[in-house]
Formats: sequence, structure tokens, C-alpha cells
Amino acid sequence: MAESLWMGDVDGASFAREVLERSRSVPVLVDFWAAWCGPCRSLGPLLEKLAGEMNGRFYLAKIDSDRNPELARRYGVRGIPAVKLFVDGEVADEFTGALPEAQVRRFLEHSLPNEADKLAGAGRGAEEQGMAEQALELYDQALSLDATHGNALLGRTRILLARGKNADAQETLARLKPKDREGVEAKALAARLAFSAGETDLDALKAKVESAPDDPALLLELGEALVARERYAEGLDRLLDVVRLDRAFGEDAGRKAVIRVFDLLGPGHPLIPRYRQRLSALLFA
Repeated sequence: MAESLWMGDVDGASFAREVLERSRSVPVLVDFWAAWCGPCRSLGPLLEKLAGEMNGRFYLAKIDSDRNPELARRYGVRGIPAVKLFVDGEVADEFTGALPEAQVRRFLEHSLPNEADKLAGAGRGAEEQGMAEQALELYDQALSLDATHGNALLGRTRILLARGKNADAQETLARLKPKDREGVEAKALAARLAFSAGETDLDALKAKVESAPDDPALLLELGEALVARERYAEGLDRLLDVVRLDRAFGEDAGRKAVIRVFDLLGPGHPLIPRYRQRLSALLFA
């Protein structure tokens, strides 16, 4: 294959530079092929044509799987041609076999980052550098192109929450597509909103609970107030008390609040295994 601005041959020595590092600035489409592979001889020229035609929307990296078996093994290549799209150093999408041109075009249009994706990515970069106002502008630009863009909505919600604009954050989060609401970060943001600290006088609330220790409504309020102040273990203890006292209270409000705390903490938090076990013991005793 002739080298060009948007395509080139890659091997084990150049893979990190030409695929992983390059994919952080432009998507890299990796074509695993071999000289003996008939379907490769039809797909390869098609990919080269599209790389030239799309003029920079992706870089085509050609890898001879016979000469680079370690790369093929690393990325689970079991049949060729195997095509894998790398974005930000990771495989974002893939297909196997010599698909017709129309299907390859659909794959690329579906999988390649679009302008809204790029703006949202730039917004995240600005946000991580502490430039919240610039990040918000970039997220809004992305949303002007795609009103339900998941990453832009999540980013906008994060900034609004940090500024204490909870109502606006709630409205932004509600615009997520149903499938995006099931993501880890979306659940965590929803939980943060649910537990946002209000004007509760914590000492006064604790005094009320001491005088009425079996009142599930007071225990629920105290648990949520503690979680809002990031006193997670204390808050979970009170929420589990609600489950222990009255599982049906508030249409299972105690259990639902515990699950929201798990969402807020995120997978892998050290508190979760212990409190999940305690919750299960109460539910299935």
C-alpha cells in the first residue's frame, strides 16, 4: 500500500505511536489483513479509498497479521479481515469480514466522532483544566448540534451542580436519552442531586431522632442529610434503620435511598460490599 497523509503500514514497533497515541487526536481505523486472504484484497482498497475520500476524518493503519501475530492476539483477531476503530487509545467499534461499501460507510458514519463529539471532548478537556465557563460554552455548542448528546449533557450537569444550580442541573440531566440514564456517571449525578444538601439543621434533626428513634421518616431525613454532607457510612446506617423498621415505608424509600448512595459512590467504593451485604441480610432475613 502506498503511504499517504491518511494511511500507512503499522507493525509492532510503531503500533503505540501510530495507533494508540495518534488515536487521541484523530480516530484510527486498523485493518488486520494478510497476503493470502482473498476478502482482504477487496476490503483493503475500499478502506484506502474511503480514507482518502474522507480526508482526515480517520487514519487508516494497515497491519499484516501474519507478520504481527502478537498484535492480532492482543486484540482478539480470530478471522480476517478484522477492522477495529481506535479512539483515545481504546477500541471504540469493530467489524470482521469484507463488508459491502454501503455497510462500511454506515459503520464509519455511525462510529466516527462527529462535530458534537469533538466539541464535547474539548469541553471535558477545558473542564479538567478548571476552565468551567469555557467548558460550559463548548458543551452548549455541542448541544446546539445534538440536543441529546450524552457527554455534553453530563458535562453541563457537572458544572451546574458545582455551581449550586441544582434545578438547572436536574433539567439538563432529564434530557438524557433513556439508555444514557443507565450509565454509571448519570446515576451518580442523579444521586448527587437527590442528596443535595439543603438548609437542614443536622444537630436539631439528630435531636429529633434521639427522641423518636423508631420514626422512619426522621431516620430517612437524617440519613439523606448525612449523605449530602459526604458522611456516607453514618448516612447508610440510618437508611438501613429505615429498612429494618419498616420496609414498606414511603414505598420502599429506605432501600431505594441505599441504592442511590451506591450509585453515588460508584463501583469499587470500599463501603459498598459491607453495606450491600447488610442490606441483603435485612431484605432476605
